[in-house]
Amino acid sequence: MINAVIAAVGVMLVLSLSRVHVVIALIVGALVGGLTGGLGIDATLKAFNSGLGNGATVALSYALLGAFAVAIAKSGLAHALADKALLMVDRQHASGGRQVKWLLIGLLWVVAIASQNILPIHIAFIPLLVPPLLYVLTKLQLDRRLIACVMTFGLITPYMVFPVGFGNIFLNQILLANVSKSGVDISQINVMHAMAIPAMGMVSGLLVAVFFSYRKNASTTWPRSSRWSR
Repeated sequence: MINAVIAAVGVMLVLSLSRVHVVIALIVGALVGGLTGGLGIDATLKAFNSGLGNGATVALSYALLGAFAVAIAKSGLAHALADKALLMVDRQHASGGRQVKWLLIGLLWVVAIASQNILPIHIAFIPLLVPPLLYVLTKLQLDRRLIACVMTFGLITPYMVFPVGFGNIFLNQILLANVSKSGVDISQINVMHAMAIPAMGMVSGLLVAVFFSYRKNASTTWPRSSRWSR
């Protein structure tokens, strides 16, 4: 069975790297895995269809990401934000303050959290929001690892704890549903209390990253251009 899984994943990776459509790569990989595992065509197709049915809610939710991403991209909000942030950085350099640095970190943190529980676009905000801000991050000499830690916390921790948006899908429709299918009584389980334990580990990691590991500004060379180019 392990060899079948490796074969299926390997085929999907090869097809994906060859720019084959992801749906075709998924189907071919599933067929290879099923046949390698000895299921046969009929059993493989049945298992594949069953898997699609069980993940229909998640698939539908993620299908909305494209629409949200296109809407945000067309609005020009990310570019306007980058221009505004650059003006604030120039003013900060004149006054010698550091408020823009923490404002930008906080903004990315809030957007990452909102992408899970308020406006469920998940990771779609990263290629829309982060690239226009790269020049601003460079001028502020912010460590990219710090930004990565902040966004990772915002992307993972909220849906681990709060049953809203993707959190509802993960906690109620996936986690508790699978525990219930295993025969465990979930009537007395408070999933938020249970998931608070790993969430505290994420909080600790974020605090260490922000205040200890990557506290100092990165030693980078500022670009020669005075404006971020689109």
